[in-house]
Amino acid sequence: MSRHSSAREAREPVDPRGMHLRLDPSVCDGVGICSHLAPDLVAVDTWGYPIIATVPLTEKADRRQAEAAVTGCPRKALSIS
Repeated sequence: MSRHSSAREAREPVDPRGMHLRLDPSVCDGVGICSHLAPDLVAVDTWGYPIIATVPLTEKADRRQAEAAVTGCPRKALSIS
């Protein structure tokens, strides 16, 4: 992502109609990095697998955390939709 697009996204309001952090459990290895990058959106179970919040990403802070978790996932098991 370029600096220009990041600045543009920071000015745009987050669409409250249903953007969510999504997990593909068949890809996840339970590393747990996502819970450190998005502590308000991701918890982990006793085995280290993520438990994703089901609330829409309505605040910019939520969206930034979700994007950090998606980018930081070593297995690319997370997405935003």
